[in-house]
Amino acid sequence: MADKLSTQLFGTFFLFFVLQLSVIKSVELESVQNLEQAQKGDTMNGVNQIKKYLKTYGYYHHDTKHTLDDQFDDPLESALKTYQEYLGIDVTGRIDSDTIQAMLTPRCGVPDGLVSNYSFPGAPYKWRTRNLAWSIRNSVTGFTEATLSPIFAEAWKSWADVSPFSFREVKNNVRHEIDIGFFPNNHGDGNPFGRAFAHAYYPTDGRVHFNENWNWTSNPTKEKSKVDVQSIAVHEFGHALGLDHSSEKAAVMYAFFNPGIMKRDLTDDDKKGIKALYPS
Repeated sequence: MADKLSTQLFGTFFLFFVLQLSVIKSVELESVQNLEQAQKGDTMNGVNQIKKYLKTYGYYHHDTKHTLDDQFDDPLESALKTYQEYLGIDVTGRIDSDTIQAMLTPRCGVPDGLVSNYSFPGAPYKWRTRNLAWSIRNSVTGFTEATLSPIFAEAWKSWADVSPFSFREVKNNVRHEIDIGFFPNNHGDGNPFGRAFAHAYYPTDGRVHFNENWNWTSNPTKEKSKVDVQSIAVHEFGHALGLDHSSEKAAVMYAFFNPGIMKRDLTDDDKKGIKALYPS
């Protein structure tokens, strides 16, 4: 929902939010740095946070013997190696500096598909219809639903141009397949955002959730501390169509993203993925 507070109140709130975000980032950075070079057999405060991170994104799997505690166990070493291999960094099985840097990089909240290049989440999940209606549930600070509408339409066009789909916007009270909205960290779906920009659900669920706590923009070249809403939309809409993450760093469907950049154009890898999933 658009922020309708006075300019003065908004400025006060914005300053408070930026300061709070800075504190959160510094605490996370300090706790992770303390774990640098930890390896199998060590027991250190904060190892459980690494396990939770890797579990969230599909890497750490444990049984009743191995839990989300502070012990650096065999499953954690294996998860780290898989994570490092997926990212194309040195495979050490330790919490080294490259691994820490990757974990501190903001990203999509959807778990990674552990295959090369474009991928599908298992089955794969697909839409039967090729005519999808989408709707905006609410807006976010700096935008209205009217200003978000052409941005999301352009993001959908990126996929329509290379697939058999057509997309149309409808009012939220009209039947639609894709529901788009901005939400707080804990928003009732069992998947809090944490540091993620957004997450989306595979067909035929249709939910696309943006994290309202990030600072969003439509012009990241001028507002380099903010996140380009169209770039994230193109990525999340790819998930909503059935694509998983790509391991190709240039791809729109790559999991990691930073504020201040623009990544709106599909690469060959993205195009091959959607065409493989939905042949013309």
